[in-house]
Amino acid sequence: MSARPSGYREENGKRKLRLSKMPGLINIRWSRELPSEPSSCTVTKNAAGQYHVCFVCTEEVRRLPRVNGEGGDLEFVGVDLGIESLVTLSTGEKAGNPRWFENEQERLRREQQKLSRKEKKGPDGPSNNWERQRKRVAKVHQRIQDRRKDFIEKLTTRLVENFDVI
Repeated sequence: MSARPSGYREENGKRKLRLSKMPGLINIRWSRELPSEPSSCTVTKNAAGQYHVCFVCTEEVRRLPRVNGEGGDLEFVGVDLGIESLVTLSTGEKAGNPRWFENEQERLRREQQKLSRKEKKGPDGPSNNWERQRKRVAKVHQRIQDRRKDFIEKLTTRLVENFDVI
């Protein structure tokens, strides 16, 4: 769902958000302050039932300073993606592959087994127990996805901060 500025507003000290097409207030956990007044927002809901709001803001583009100062040489690095080590840099540094799925595989297996034992059909659609268990399985998948994304974002941020040319 997308909304223009007239379709949403912050309430209760920026802790809640009111959207024109949704009843009630939505609790918000901010990841950072908005750089400017948003021009629009998009609300998405994942399979685990979590809502995410993305605001569109304008911001000035700023150049990052060189790693070795203005007079120093440029720092170059090459990146090779692999399977055993997720990333190998031309400096010889390797970032291991954390294998998040393998670490969560047992928990995911148990939750999926529980889901398969639930009765899906009910008179008014899926049964409540089946839907509740489906959300638990979706949360395990979401946890794996979030951990992968967090690892990649931290790695790329570190590369941008330590090298001028990638």
